[in-house]
Amino acid sequence: MITNTITRVMQFEQMIMRSVIVAIIIGAGVTVFLLWMISQESYSALYIYPDSYSNYVRPGDVVTFKYGVKSYETNEVNYTLKIYLGDKLIKVKRFRLKSGETLEENESLKLSEKIKFPVKVMLVLAVNNRTYEAHFWLKEKSQ
Repeated sequence: MITNTITRVMQFEQMIMRSVIVAIIIGAGVTVFLLWMISQESYSALYIYPDSYSNYVRPGDVVTFKYGVKSYETNEVNYTLKIYLGDKLIKVKRFRLKSGETLEENESLKLSEKIKFPVKVMLVLAVNNRTYEAHFWLKEKSQ
């Protein structure tokens, strides 16, 4: 009877040990898979330097600003950048970047004498069926 109970306890301990080993292997596999997935994440960054423009302008002024695009894509991709002033498309630019590359440029927009404030300057970046947006607002400078 005691021998039978000891045998069952030992079998139970072996089963628990096997379960722990299997759980560790599965956990390690899931961890490796998740780390691999994170390293394969593909995205881009679009930004505007906040000190590169003034929010307060007058009709007819030229607005200048600096923007950048950083590629965190997994390979070289084509980009399309559209620049809007309010609802009006001002400029379209197409370019290619490799993974890790950055494009930074200065842009200038001439405001109409009849512009209505406030107005949004918006950059829309399209890449791999995704879009990114960055914008800032222009307000009328008091006389």
